[in-house]
Amino acid sequence: MTTPSKKPAAGLVLNRRAALLSGAAATLGASALSRATPALAQDASAPATPGSTAFSVEPQPIYSLPHDHRFHGGDFYKKNDFSEWQYFTALGTDTETGEKISMFVCPFRIGWRGDTQSKATPFNFAFSNLDTQEFYSANTLWDGDYTGEATDPDSDDFGFTYRIALGENAFEFSYDHATETWRYAGHCDIDDEFNSPYAFDVTFTVKAPGYIPAAYHGLENIGWDDAGPGYRHNPQTMAGLTRYIQAPRADLTGTVTVGGRTYTVEAEAWYEHQWGNFRYVQQSFYFWGYMRMDDGTAFTWRQYYKDADWGDFDSGMTRFQVIHPDNTVEYGFGPSFRYTADEPWTSPKTGQKYPWRGTMETPLGTFYFTPAFEEQETPSNIPGSAFIEGVGHIHADGPDGPVVGTGFVEMVAIHLIEDQMPFGDLDHDKLYMDFTKVNR
Repeated sequence: MTTPSKKPAAGLVLNRRAALLSGAAATLGASALSRATPALAQDASAPATPGSTAFSVEPQPIYSLPHDHRFHGGDFYKKNDFSEWQYFTALGTDTETGEKISMFVCPFRIGWRGDTQSKATPFNFAFSNLDTQEFYSANTLWDGDYTGEATDPDSDDFGFTYRIALGENAFEFSYDHATETWRYAGHCDIDDEFNSPYAFDVTFTVKAPGYIPAAYHGLENIGWDDAGPGYRHNPQTMAGLTRYIQAPRADLTGTVTVGGRTYTVEAEAWYEHQWGNFRYVQQSFYFWGYMRMDDGTAFTWRQYYKDADWGDFDSGMTRFQVIHPDNTVEYGFGPSFRYTADEPWTSPKTGQKYPWRGTMETPLGTFYFTPAFEEQETPSNIPGSAFIEGVGHIHADGPDGPVVGTGFVEMVAIHLIEDQMPFGDLDHDKLYMDFTKVNR
């Protein structure tokens, strides 16, 4: 693979041969900075050091980086409940015109396809010109699974490349550990109700605070289970749970071609990688996002709803995180964050409702959320479903008050119809209840 020449910025919280977490994430324990591979999710503990009769001295980080930057597989994740994505969003400008833009690129690996003996590989792309209020999006379902190559994950020059295609259309992304640089590049000429043609080639380099867990306990719980006894999340099988890391600050440059023109982009990116056995109906209505405030503070959240009316939500599932200007990190959950939607906006294209305006109560204060513009909706090739991948603002002193932050949001209302999904039958009942190894 090609090794980028760009070097890490000064002051990065980086440890090339270790799990890469910020100092404020040390609530996970000092062992989180160990390079050793952590115990698998289904193991009760790491093995004791040979000769030790009392204590396990093996470090047990929740994440092992850079190893965990790769896609995940094996029998443990050969489940139809499995979902994994590692994506970025970016807010920036076209350097030639000064127009403000946003970008979203998200490769998935989902479920287990019996016909191909591989995971399904959908892909989402979205791009907004915030000045002209133009929006372009695509839902590509690539053919087969990703292929690629990697160097030794224990070496300083560790890196990998994944690639995939659909006819003449293609996508690939790569990672270089020595410089903490990612490259995403792809092109697709499909033009239909679900896809606008696109081409892009961008790179971004991660800055401090590096990669941090999205939730204070290292895992994010996803959804709830109305069909069963309630919250049946199972860390032994990762049912209803995800491993979830993010890099909230990264410098991005590159080109994007949409709508008949090419943009030369400089932007600040936000990277996330999430995986687990959690794909079931009740995780499919949520409001996720992040805001970058004028004073350099950033914060991120996710709030889960029980239906697509965006009214009834479960605050027990909510998570919240603050990244301060000095890159220290704080976490919150439950009622520490609460978003109350005003009358939802109804899409004229799909009839889907979205909570585009509302009041955001946070540990940093109360803000009022509005869209940069409303029609940033991506129609889904899942029947009856659609979602928002777009830009919004937070205001002080009321919805018409001064803008104090801008960020990227995702509003998901996916109506899963299992017999119309290309991922096989769900098997989460077994994953919920498989405690036999520890309960006998």
